Amino acid sequence: MTPSHRIRLSILAVVVTTVAALSVATGTWAAEPPVLKAGLWEVVRSSAQEFGQKHVTTMCLDDSVQAEMREFGMGVAKTLCTQNERSFDGTRMTTSSVCKMGPSTITSKTVMTFKGNTSYHAEGSASFDPPMANVRESTMSIDARWTGPCKPGQQPGDMTLDNGQTLNIKQHMTK
Repeated sequence: MTPSHRIRLSILAVVVTTVAALSVATGTWAAEPPVLKAGLWEVVRSSAQEFGQKHVTTMCLDDSVQAEMREFGMGVAKTLCTQNERSFDGTRMTTSSVCKMGPSTITSKTVMTFKGNTSYHAEGSASFDPPMANVRESTMSIDARWTGPCKPGQQPGDMTLDNGQTLNIKQHMTK
């Protein structure tokens, strides 16, 4: 996998799980997950496809970023997905979806467990038919936690990837 593919997958992984956490915050379910605390979040991602490797990104979140990610995620789901279900039970949220991206149909399931509004753990799996970028199945684990205020000079939406590259997620959601 090329470095640019890894960057795109890192961005996608962070956005997908954060959007999943945020997108139900305005839903009409009986119980709702917490709105994530504003500030700097550390997100540690690992996958079965990259055994033993952990990818660490940080992201400066505020209410505006969360709202934009929620709107972006709901728009993507409406455009690309024929199934998009969410349920919330106590501190656990389960999402499942069937979406079409290019020629591939992506069937995914994610279970997120929240610890208040300052951390969550997510386990997810996806299958791709036909395979996407030579990947037929994927599993991922994400641990995210609030670490404090955003760093001086950071703008809401700034995300620093594990390779040190910084980008603003707001700019990537509009593309």
